[in-house]
Formats: sequence, structure tokens, C-alpha cells
Amino acid sequence: MSTLNEINQKARQALLSALGPVDYTRYQQQFSQGSGDYTDGRQQSLKTDTAAIIQEVTMLKASGYLIPPPNAKTVLIES
Repeated sequence: MSTLNEINQKARQALLSALGPVDYTRYQQQFSQGSGDYTDGRQQSLKTDTAAIIQEVTMLKASGYLIPPPNAKTVLIES
């Protein structure tokens, strides 16, 4: 039975042989660990996006480009 390290080495060698050095490198790059706090960044992005959307909708309403359909109910969401 092979160790996990040996299996990984064989797999990398098989990929390298099958793909060639350029495509093998491109394949490996998709698995980079990255850095930073994804959750915090995503929450900040959503706050910014929501504020921008609210501002744009308000502007469209004020300019008459966004007219609610008949019998529509308005719901206010506090942020």
C-alpha cells in the first residue's frame, strides 16, 4: 500500500505527462489557497452593493423611470 505522499507524487507526474508543463501549471493554479477573510470581504461587498442599489432605485423612482405596477404594495426595509 502506497503512502498518501507517494500517491500524490504519482498523480502529479501523471498529470504533468498528460497535460504538459504549461497546462499542468494552469491546472494547479486553480487550487491556490488564496488569502484574506472571504466572509468579511463578502459581507462588506454586500453592504456596499445594497447601498448602491438603494441609491440607484431611489434615483430611478425620482426621475420617473421606475414606476410601480398598479396595486403594488411598498415594503420598507431598514438597513
